Amino acid sequence: MKKQKRVHIVSAVNAANVTKDGSKYTIRDVCGATDDIVMNQRLYPADQLAIGAPTLNGKPAPAGHPKNSSGQHISAANGEALATAWIGAYCTNVRHEGGRTLTDVVVNGDMARATPLGLTLVERLDAAIAGTNAEPIHVSTGLNLAEVVANGESRGKKYRCIATNIQYDHLAILLNETGAGTPEEGVGMFVNAQGEQEEIETVVVNAAPDDRRDEGLFKTLLRKLWGNANELSFDQIYSGLQALLPESAWPREVFSNYFIWCDRDGKLFKQDYSISSDGSIAFVGQAIEVTRKVDYEPITNHQKDDPVKDKILAALNAAGIAAAGLDDTQLLSAYNSLVVKPVQDKLVAANSAVAGYEAERAAVQNAERDALATKLAVNSVLTVDDFKGMPLARLKELDAKATATAAPVTVASNAAGKITADEFAGYDLNKLEG
Repeated sequence: MKKQKRVHIVSAVNAANVTKDGSKYTIRDVCGATDDIVMNQRLYPADQLAIGAPTLNGKPAPAGHPKNSSGQHISAANGEALATAWIGAYCTNVRHEGGRTLTDVVVNGDMARATPLGLTLVERLDAAIAGTNAEPIHVSTGLNLAEVVANGESRGKKYRCIATNIQYDHLAILLNETGAGTPEEGVGMFVNAQGEQEEIETVVVNAAPDDRRDEGLFKTLLRKLWGNANELSFDQIYSGLQALLPESAWPREVFSNYFIWCDRDGKLFKQDYSISSDGSIAFVGQAIEVTRKVDYEPITNHQKDDPVKDKILAALNAAGIAAAGLDDTQLLSAYNSLVVKPVQDKLVAANSAVAGYEAERAAVQNAERDALATKLAVNSVLTVDDFKGMPLARLKELDAKATATAAPVTVASNAAGKITADEFAGYDLNKLEG
């Protein structure tokens, strides 16, 4: 069981990103976090940041992280927070792009001037627009998250857990505080005035794996097969997984709760996934690089008196399959022929479609490469085979440059002291006479 924690992430606002329209100020492109950053030994995966980003839209941007009369941090939606920290500012246009979670902050100037801290903010914004004060204004996102224990390394930093279920509460404008974010990362972990990291328990989340030791082999098998059968087809699962992968990567083999995918370099990775009750697909944990190996191991965790076994026997008898005298392994084999094989056939068909897609894509790329190599070799000292040895992306760059300059790709040479063209051709010395 993991407790949900509140975290403050700080970033600095560039003065050039501040604009004014009447009494409305807009602070553009405030960065909340960057993909796969590690802060305070906690990894913030790109997919979790992207999923959590919409929860910041429309949230208040108070002056500092709100506290109650006892000095304890509270939600920005709390009545006491609205009475003491609200300055007419809120988040809008929240998006996750370019590896960053970004938001714009809109400030109602008339409302802000009604409070001392709001007036200070307006004066800072006016100075930033006028160019008389370029000192950054720090902001800090207040968010709740659930930790999943995991060890690893990202961007040169080690982590001990992974941030999941990110839910934003507010974005604080820090008028009298210095941000904790480093220039290299653009963000940092918020610590309060006493130097204590704030972690407020709000919701208890079960992040531990399910204990299925008492369910038995057959019951687990049925759950795997029937759990989401009425929600998503295999084609829909495949398409959903494809959409979550990086560019130029594709699923290789899809299984009931994990799949194998291949990147542009041909490396294979295993990634767990889950399907929610609304049919949405999400990755679980981090991808692990793997190598293909087929291995069948005997099942040793059969349980006696499994309550599902009678139902399996009834299904086999109803299908006319003799089950008398069969042990659990033989029963499972018979059941596979009856129920599992159709599912496996669908998976084989899907994997065959993937293989066809790979072959088709390779043929298209090879044809494009050959055409570009032939085109670029015209009037060039490089041969067609020389160009074929280059990556397709490089051939496209050379072709674009050649098209832009209307000149073929050539390689000049003066290795033997020769000049390929007479630089004095057509020049008449007699014209200097007289």
